[in-house]
Amino acid sequence: MKSENEIKSQVSAIRERVKELSGFYIAEGAAMTYALEWVLGKRETAPAGELGRAGEDSQKLAESLAKAVEKAATSQAKRAKPPATGKRR
Repeated sequence: MKSENEIKSQVSAIRERVKELSGFYIAEGAAMTYALEWVLGKRETAPAGELGRAGEDSQKLAESLAKAVEKAATSQAKRAKPPATGKRR
């Protein structure tokens, strides 16, 4: 059986990994995170009881992961943007 610290580190790793992904994987990451947090006792409803319930905790997790993905993409785009040269033609 995994220790609480091992499970917490997996939750953090999932959140970081999801920032690099998009689409289906955001919901997948939210489901994984929810299940691990339920094991830790942070969620009252079992993952099976959460399926298909709009506005519940798993939806909130997916929304927060989607925001993290958008933020990571924005900061990555800013870093990749070439600096302005100041010359006009």
